[in-house]
Amino acid sequence: MKKIILLILVLAAGIALGIYFQKQTKAQKLETQVQTDVGQVETDAKAGVQKADAVAGAVKVDAQKVAAVVTNAVDKLK
Repeated sequence: MKKIILLILVLAAGIALGIYFQKQTKAQKLETQVQTDVGQVETDAKAGVQKADAVAGAVKVDAQKVAAVVTNAVDKLK
């Protein structure tokens, strides 16, 4: 009888350890995936900022061109 109880306790402990380690593996995989996703978001954000800077530069250049055209037009009207 004592051997059966001991066997049941050992089996229960083995199952508990198996479940614990299985959950740890899934948690680590999830953490790795989250870190990868965060890295991708950072990369995308940096690319977006660079694009916004490029657009802002183009707008500034276009504004300077418009100012030059307006200045030339005013000079011609005088």
